[in-house]
Amino acid sequence: MTVLLFFNELSTTVEAPQRRTDNVMAELVDLLRMVRGWRGDVALVTAVELKSLELTPGYAVQQWIAASGANRDRWRLIRALQNRAPYRAVLTEGADAEVEYRHGDRLAEGIGAAHLSDGLAVSLTYDMVWDRTSVEARRKMLVEDDLGEVSLREDTVEVRHAATSGHALAHKEWVQETGRDGLVSGDAIWEHRSLFFPHLRFLPRVERDLRELRHDWVRPAANILGKLERSIAEWNMGSAALPLWQTYVSPEFEGRERLCSFVDLDGLTRVFEWHARLTPGAGRLHFRLVPEDRTARVAYVGRKLGI
Repeated sequence: MTVLLFFNELSTTVEAPQRRTDNVMAELVDLLRMVRGWRGDVALVTAVELKSLELTPGYAVQQWIAASGANRDRWRLIRALQNRAPYRAVLTEGADAEVEYRHGDRLAEGIGAAHLSDGLAVSLTYDMVWDRTSVEARRKMLVEDDLGEVSLREDTVEVRHAATSGHALAHKEWVQETGRDGLVSGDAIWEHRSLFFPHLRFLPRVERDLRELRHDWVRPAANILGKLERSIAEWNMGSAALPLWQTYVSPEFEGRERLCSFVDLDGLTRVFEWHARLTPGAGRLHFRLVPEDRTARVAYVGRKLGI
């Protein structure tokens, strides 16, 4: 379920002075930092091992790191991501055997791998051609028809792309949602909770709730948790006392506080007064806001309490 970012090798062919390289790398690192804030499971996929990658002809990442303290700080962020190389290391075996991608007249391996993997291509902004949220590539592939005849097919495809944090914003929902279709059981929701819901915390008791969750509530629960995650992540605490809820949320009725009281992570019993509805049927997801660390804490997922 890892979010795959494919480094576009075509964006490094421009001759540039060191200062310009520092600037475009700072933009790339800002992009990576933003994406990693949305999802913890991010991998940067490159044609060669990262330190050997050339950022401009004759100037590799290893040299860039050594050039300044600021670059070393940026390298720490990059190093915190998973790095995979070469591109085919993350592709299904044989996926690239009978297909070729070109951007203009140049072979585009990184862009092609991003398209094959339904990932995101990322570039350095030396050239304005990469100042966009998607890029087109010409695809050639061998196709076999129903009669067994093989022919060469050509078409144009559009590939997700970013070179700045501004571009990344256009793909925020995709980053947050990608892979969530794989949450087909309560077990999967529990095991991948920190990847998909970094602004939510779960009481230990919720593990059992999720593992025993009704099958027809699994998808609704994953969707509600995703919407709560986005609500908390986008909460402007300086101007709003509550998040702008992206799903229907309401406080518990007076007199039912006892039913939605749970032992919190610090051992104290607290009321988890907010709830969202699971349908079909009378399902509930109880949580409380924890403004001091900008999270919501989930205490219960299951049938409406008290019935």
